[in-house]
Amino acid sequence: MTEQVTRRDVLGTGASVLGSLAIGSTTASGALQTDGTTVTFLHDTHVHGRFANASAGELSVARYFGLMNEITEDADTTLRVGNGDDLASSVLSAVFDGRHVVSTFNAGGLDFDTFGNHDFDMGPEVLRERVSDSLFTWVSANVREDGSVFAAEQGAQQYVLTDVGDVTLGVTGLITPEAPEVTSIGENTDVLAPASALQNVTERMRADGADAVIVLSHLASETARTVAEEVDGVDAIIGDHAASLLEEPEVINDTVLSFVGDEYEYLGELALGIDGSGVTDHEFVLHNVGESSAGTDPFVSLVQDHYETQLERQLDVVIGETTQPLDTRQSVVRARESNMGNFVADTIRTDVEADTALMNGGGIRTDRLYFEDASEDDPVAITRRVVVDILPFPNNVVELEVTGETLLAALENGVSRVEAGAGRFPQVSGITYTYDPTAESGDRIVDATAGGDPIDPDATYTLATNDFVSGGGDGYDMLSDATVLVSSNEGALLSDLIINTIEEQGTISPTTEGRITRQSEES
Repeated sequence: MTEQVTRRDVLGTGASVLGSLAIGSTTASGALQTDGTTVTFLHDTHVHGRFANASAGELSVARYFGLMNEITEDADTTLRVGNGDDLASSVLSAVFDGRHVVSTFNAGGLDFDTFGNHDFDMGPEVLRERVSDSLFTWVSANVREDGSVFAAEQGAQQYVLTDVGDVTLGVTGLITPEAPEVTSIGENTDVLAPASALQNVTERMRADGADAVIVLSHLASETARTVAEEVDGVDAIIGDHAASLLEEPEVINDTVLSFVGDEYEYLGELALGIDGSGVTDHEFVLHNVGESSAGTDPFVSLVQDHYETQLERQLDVVIGETTQPLDTRQSVVRARESNMGNFVADTIRTDVEADTALMNGGGIRTDRLYFEDASEDDPVAITRRVVVDILPFPNNVVELEVTGETLLAALENGVSRVEAGAGRFPQVSGITYTYDPTAESGDRIVDATAGGDPIDPDATYTLATNDFVSGGGDGYDMLSDATVLVSSNEGALLSDLIINTIEEQGTISPTTEGRITRQSEES
């Protein structure tokens, strides 16, 4: 049995707050009541390396844990749990390699977490370091390294038995089986099929005395439902890789499934009534964080403020250099080929190994020509701040499977409002096209190629883009129903990817090469 560090047992200040230290005091407010021993799970994390929701900054990690404090009646029978995808991907993650998240979770008193695909984005060695930094325990039934659970030497476990009140809980986790395809798990790391791995671990937990089995899940909801059907003896599956939201839990094969989306909009409060025979009943409250009156957790706020202050300093750190000016002028990125547009489109296409890529010009900001004096003989330094300013939106890379007909429709949409300077204008990779801005909207693409050949309406292509475009933003409705090969929950944060690419290449020399031609300029 593993001894857990009790929430709020340790309080660090100054530099100590930045490492593996905890916490403060809880505030009772009336937990749910059920028969038997009531164990309450406050869930889950899935914060993508961010301290706040991009569209609502008041929905922050400090407020999230503040709400946990407010609704906790009995800290001894309440567990705070995560479901992975916590360490990356964000600008903070690019700077701090996920250390900032572990520090806030330590300060907020998280009890358990499991691995999500984005937790491996910085590579297995960095993740091992973050596991070592954690006061909470990482658990996984299906991520293995050399036969043991990943990061076993750093404290991760296949499962934990923990006494809560008069019952013993078995807690484990599952990662999406697609993880090896979408992140950097390392050559020695294996992801086992979730159902068989969970069945094995569940039987071991039961044999070791678990009265109830809890799974912290980074499976997509449909996969989790299948696992619940196939695996006996599991009492609850908490969390969802695909960020689904259930207002009430589902029950499949006596397993309670509870999904509350991702990041900081919602907090789930799942109470399980447990006795020696297992779970007898459950109750659930879905908390809307923005509508709550909860304040912030002062200790989490302290850590958050520190890292945000450090981020401002770190944004001015040099990550590479360019031998070419970087063109983000609106008159270019929203109407013609831009060398920065090419660089972004090439980078996302390479990242997911797609046939083609399309980046909406409006996602490339600042309306500037950077580094006008840059040359082969006199390259100019690029800082993180430059990339974050150019790519300020929290968009993630997505890969789709589309027909040539859909691809042509997307290009038509992209040039449909060029005269208005609309942000939908397509910067591309693996594609060339000519358009006539004087033609009727919907009939402006004169010709287009993919991979050097004319786009075949009946052929199938893979397309890299961002989640705003793939969701139908900027008029790209034709993409919203496309088959998703890499989802936004699996794809890299765009600004983070560009920063990492510049760091890896050291010196970049983006150019224009005739990918986009305006017919009026040809004639």
